[in-house]
Amino acid sequence: TEQKRVRNNYPIPLDDWADDGDNSDEALHDQWGDAQSTIQHVLAGDGVLYQAEGIAFAHSCIPGKSGGVSHRFFVNGEMWNDEYQPSSSDANGKDMAHVFQIVSNHRRLDQQLLLGARGDGEAVITGQHQLSSEAVQFLEELVTAGVLYGSDD
Repeated sequence: TEQKRVRNNYPIPLDDWADDGDNSDEALHDQWGDAQSTIQHVLAGDGVLYQAEGIAFAHSCIPGKSGGVSHRFFVNGEMWNDEYQPSSSDANGKDMAHVFQIVSNHRRLDQQLLLGARGDGEAVITGQHQLSSEAVQFLEELVTAGVLYGSDD
């Protein structure tokens, strides 16, 4: 998933974008100016996340140690890894696997996609639920890195 072309300063990290000195629309800056508020707005249904253009996203699932499942997420030359036991009630692991799959397979991410109905291998969870703090932190990292960005769309 590493870039094939060398690009300087792309994707633009959120901190660099937020500090560009243009305060012409303070309300927009408040809503999308930091990763935490960006993710809160999207999870509340007040906006969407988009993948940065030209960035490759990928997800893989392999057998892990001691019978678990290891999920890996790749973007822009970086890798995140999460392993959990399918037989346990590890909600964090299931959330991370779900978020890895959703982010790598969808250019546009909204509240319904992130929090809506999904299958976890044994049962289907329907309706709105909360993402684990680990999954929210992961999304915030991607926004901070500039590979995901918020929009009102």
